[in-house]
Amino acid sequence: MPHFDRFDICEAHAVLEWDYNLGGWLRERPSNQKRREATAVQLNRMQFKPQRDLSYETLTENGREIYDDLIERFKLPKD
Repeated sequence: MPHFDRFDICEAHAVLEWDYNLGGWLRERPSNQKRREATAVQLNRMQFKPQRDLSYETLTENGREIYDDLIERFKLPKD
């Protein structure tokens, strides 16, 4: 079970959108649908700047758990 860590959450959402976006945004994420904008726009508003080598492999263990939970929550196919 992942624990709350704002940085891990931001990184997990960024990587998830990069891996599963369609036309630049993740349509399965409810707040993306409501705002009609990408997760990246929302993260930018929070002044989140991802590291250049960010990927699933570089996420912390907690970040990977958050990512995996998001895949399950949004019913995305697992690679």
